[in-house]
Amino acid sequence: MLKISASLFLGSLFVIIGAVNVWLILQASTRVKNARASARLIAAHRIGGYIFILMFCLMSYFMIGRMKGSSGTTSAGTMIHITVAMLLTPLLFVKVLIARYYKSYYNLLMPVGLLIFVLSFVLVAMAAGPYLIRNTNIRSVSLEEINLTNAAIDLSQAAATMQERCSKCHDLERVVSARKDALGWLSTVNRMRQLPASGISEEDVKTIVLFLASQKPPEQSVPQANLAIGRALVNQRCAACHTLDRVYKTAESPAEWRATVNKMVNEAQTDGNPGIFHPGEDQQIVDFLSKTQTPEAVSQRQAQASMASSNGISLVKPEADSVIQPVAERSRANFKTAIFVFASCLGVTVLIVRRPGKFPVPLPEGAATKISREAAGTVQPACPSTNGTVILKLVRITRQTPDAKTLRFTLAENRHLAARPGQFLTFSFLFDGKKVVRSYSICSSPAATGYVEITPKRMEKGFASIYLNDRAEVGMTVEASGPYGQFCLDEAKHKRVVLIAGGSGITPMMAMLRHIDDYCLPTSVTLLYSVRTNDDIIFRSELEDLRVRLNNFQYHILLSQPPADWPGPKGRLNREFVESTINEPAANYFFICGPGPFMDAVGQILSSLGVAPEKIIQESFGSPPPSGSPQEPAITETAATVEFVRSQKTHSARQGQTLLQAAEQCGVNIPSGCRQGQCGTCKVRLLAGAVSMEAEQGLSPDLKGQGYVLTCVGHAKGPVKLDV
Repeated sequence: MLKISASLFLGSLFVIIGAVNVWLILQASTRVKNARASARLIAAHRIGGYIFILMFCLMSYFMIGRMKGSSGTTSAGTMIHITVAMLLTPLLFVKVLIARYYKSYYNLLMPVGLLIFVLSFVLVAMAAGPYLIRNTNIRSVSLEEINLTNAAIDLSQAAATMQERCSKCHDLERVVSARKDALGWLSTVNRMRQLPASGISEEDVKTIVLFLASQKPPEQSVPQANLAIGRALVNQRCAACHTLDRVYKTAESPAEWRATVNKMVNEAQTDGNPGIFHPGEDQQIVDFLSKTQTPEAVSQRQAQASMASSNGISLVKPEADSVIQPVAERSRANFKTAIFVFASCLGVTVLIVRRPGKFPVPLPEGAATKISREAAGTVQPACPSTNGTVILKLVRITRQTPDAKTLRFTLAENRHLAARPGQFLTFSFLFDGKKVVRSYSICSSPAATGYVEITPKRMEKGFASIYLNDRAEVGMTVEASGPYGQFCLDEAKHKRVVLIAGGSGITPMMAMLRHIDDYCLPTSVTLLYSVRTNDDIIFRSELEDLRVRLNNFQYHILLSQPPADWPGPKGRLNREFVESTINEPAANYFFICGPGPFMDAVGQILSSLGVAPEKIIQESFGSPPPSGSPQEPAITETAATVEFVRSQKTHSARQGQTLLQAAEQCGVNIPSGCRQGQCGTCKVRLLAGAVSMEAEQGLSPDLKGQGYVLTCVGHAKGPVKLDV
């Protein structure tokens, strides 16, 4: 088994590795500058975790070996120690299973890991604590007489073991006063072990022999050693018939002691107990008594005691501690340990190197080159966007203002959402048997791929917003598609940005701010937030926290209906307010989100300040297309035939009617979102005919090349056929 010092080192290293692993996973899950750094931290955590498991296996191996050598009785502390170790085993097994094969339960990894660290600390503290708190007394004991190398023991622990085992049968004074060499103690303890209910195990024999052999003063001269052995023989042999006071209060000449001892030996043989005295012991007893219990020796000791008492000197001399010597394990135990360590290391190496396989996902031609080109200098999402229909489950509701709540949804079916900061989702609600489609900006950080948050504001005539604020309950499920939208922060391009929000337009801005915070981006950000009253400020406390955490972030709140004690700016957003808060407006990118009139006013202000149109990015749902968007001439025909091929329906579109309106009128379901040509939700393939579109931002060049059109802003220029 391990030495105490080695056990303490192994236990301390075990806890340190656990603490480092906790720090690594916390660091990887909070603020990292890019995805590669996060991946490196997670890889280091994985390797550290397997090293942690290896050390746990080693400690368990040595603990089981120590338990095999102990007696049948187990203390309460030992039972607790074993219980904690048994709890760690299934927890480690479950954590490895989840990390490797059950990724849908990733949210359990953090609490399970923290629990493992706490239990490992308790496990080591229970074993190492007593040794660290009290002063241990380690001594090296020679076992050459019994053909063993030197061994180191903790005298305090060994003394406790000796007292517990030996006190079952006789007085401890009989043991402590005896003097034997290691061979003599080994013979005595083995004889005691054979007694019924002795409770002395093989490990106890070694511990007791080591302790009792250590009580002989080290480096004795031969006469001193003979005297010690003689005293031990007197204490053991003479005490069999009478008290030792009778011996040590008697002073006789050597001849008289010879006669007395011969008499005792003869009486023992006559009484049928010839085994009391072994050959040669009678002479050792006579030699001891002739030197210590003569009248001259007694008078000399009394004079020494009187002199020491008068001078205040103690006659008891402290024992010198021996130097701690290394303990050599038996070759057989070393071989078993080596085999176990090799097997454990091999298993952990296989776990590290042999990761679960992943099914390759085919990419479009040229996609790999595009991804590698775009990855340089940008933070890539953890996984590709779902860009399809997902089922969301409402798990938490947080009130922000009297008329706005934040709803957190988790993704079902082991899916992840990879949105860009500022994008939105299109929700399909079923209210009283009627399908209602609404789009809401994502306000959670894109780093949170396991859930998504929206913050709908209650509108007086808003059917969906009223339901979500007044009737939505935890556990509700809803269908959503996306994420969509071009209103996105590009950290590689947008180094200096100004976010201008009105009312609930703050929601996509929060996704951008949280993204900057989570990835520690150096982006310089200024937020101008316009609301009616102090109670209408959404995310107020979090904005304050972000101002403290982000070095390059500042925000200004403008109240149009402020209270009397409001210290900040008042009124509506105007040119003077923008000029006073923004340095070098033309050098910034502006993101604007809010009601239509608000965005029109802000656009005019920015244009007057010399901001280029390409540096103004806007977001609005349900409003008319932005001013200045390309307009096609209105359809001059009174009707155009629109054929929906897969639905096998035909409709005569009225003058100015969009393809989406025509589809809804004849009962053809086409998913839609922004209805401005921005999100691309309503795209369908044009099979025949010609279509004019008021906006094309929702279509990529590839989709346009494949013949897709946006039905929400598309008008038929004569008969058309659509693949829907």
